Amino acid sequence: MSIELRDALPSDLAVCHRCLDDVAREGRWLSRLSAPPIERYAAFVAGLREANAPQVVAVDREVVGWCDIAPDASPVRAHVGNLGMGLLASYRAFGLGRRLLTLALDRARQRGLERIELSVLHDNEPARALYERLGFQIEGRRRRDWKRDGVYRDSILMALDLGAGQG
Repeated sequence: MSIELRDALPSDLAVCHRCLDDVAREGRWLSRLSAPPIERYAAFVAGLREANAPQVVAVDREVVGWCDIAPDASPVRAHVGNLGMGLLASYRAFGLGRRLLTLALDRARQRGLERIELSVLHDNEPARALYERLGFQIEGRRRRDWKRDGVYRDSILMALDLGAGQG
């Protein structure tokens, strides 16, 4: 599988939005069940660009996955980034998530971010294993964080300290 990894371009906006929507509609991995309206997503992406924040994509004719790290808005947490990522189902289990995350973390280091935080569902074993392989540590758990169709799921809070030479 020959997939190009690169920084997201402004022209990727619509297909990134569609990719986010496809992953969200699976209802299993993200903290949303669909993508936000395109206008709100465009504002989020514009904020990433304005902050010189990492947003990388995997492309196989069109975007099939993404990883972004949004800097925290608080001045006292400006060194912290919040990670979001996803891959279309047919592109999982080929090492693409690791490649995307590694590139995004490299971009975060270049930007001067020192700490990367994320939340992952407790039963998303592939994602948790990936994050742990790249040096993320479990820092907490939000019990009954997710509720869908009467079923609760916990979220695991993880972080990577880029300043400690991990990753």
